Amino acid sequence: MKKLLLCLAIIMLAAMLSACSSGTSTTNQAVPGVTPGESKQIEKHNAYVKLNNLMTGRINEVLNSYFNKFGTGKQFVTDKNFGFIMLDVAESERQVIDQANSYTDKQPAFADVDPAVVKLTPVIKDLLSVLDDLKVYYDTKGYVDDQFAKGKQLHTKLLSANLAYEAAAKTYFTALQKLANEQRQAELQKLKDTDQQIRYNALKFMIDAEAVAIEIDEQGINASNVLKLDMKKFRAKYDIMTADLNTLITISKDKERIQGEGVNSFTIKNYVDAATEAKAAASKIVERVNKKEPVSDSDLKGQFLHTTDGTPENFNYKLSKAIERYNEMN
Repeated sequence: MKKLLLCLAIIMLAAMLSACSSGTSTTNQAVPGVTPGESKQIEKHNAYVKLNNLMTGRINEVLNSYFNKFGTGKQFVTDKNFGFIMLDVAESERQVIDQANSYTDKQPAFADVDPAVVKLTPVIKDLLSVLDDLKVYYDTKGYVDDQFAKGKQLHTKLLSANLAYEAAAKTYFTALQKLANEQRQAELQKLKDTDQQIRYNALKFMIDAEAVAIEIDEQGINASNVLKLDMKKFRAKYDIMTADLNTLITISKDKERIQGEGVNSFTIKNYVDAATEAKAAASKIVERVNKKEPVSDSDLKGQFLHTTDGTPENFNYKLSKAIERYNEMN
């Protein structure tokens, strides 16, 4: 699959989540320290973030798995000893699509994001429909009966659906990332002003860790050319992320502050553990570059490059998992 943008989950705004430790819905409820207008803004923003995270998460995983097996060209590629498990997107995961679309005409208006969601919704559903047909075809081993005739047809349909999806997704990712950057900087300042140091440092790590991923991406670095990484530029971002993590680890052990800020100790521990893994994944890139160890051909051709140590793909995967843990904090 052609690369759209840097595929990462996006951080949800935490103001509503922090007042929701019981797990109950905050819709139409007053949240201490948050105005009704801010509450609606956060609710809508987070609905859009959940859609983004479905796309950069499970949908991206399903597409990568398929295209790694069959290629992205019009020529349908199979091998003699064929075997393939077609992944899918569960119905329960798809609910965020309609949920996000339901906010497009609600206030406050997000000028660039709202129309992007409207355009994206039918496109993403069309893509999922083709993926569903592929799931049935390969689960039932239909290729045994027709020598891949339908498989080739579905491959062509997927290429077309994916092309439309990539265009709509790129517009959406760009608009949402801009909005998210603006809103989370405001969130960061608010956390600092209210002395919520655990949440502040948790968010700061995520922002600065994402800056590391963006630096790698802007250099055009991936597993195949990781040794070409400009370490000077990389280390400038990496060192900030490392300092953030050290601060976060220290403050997350302050039980009085955890209680005072109303942070769930279990979720903050999970987050810190995931953040530590993300930082370690970046450190493994440093080790690989320092040792001048290229990624092996077998790993480059494999379907699980995101599990290969010392690769940007692995760092992005670990970082997205850390973002998921951050979004679970309450």
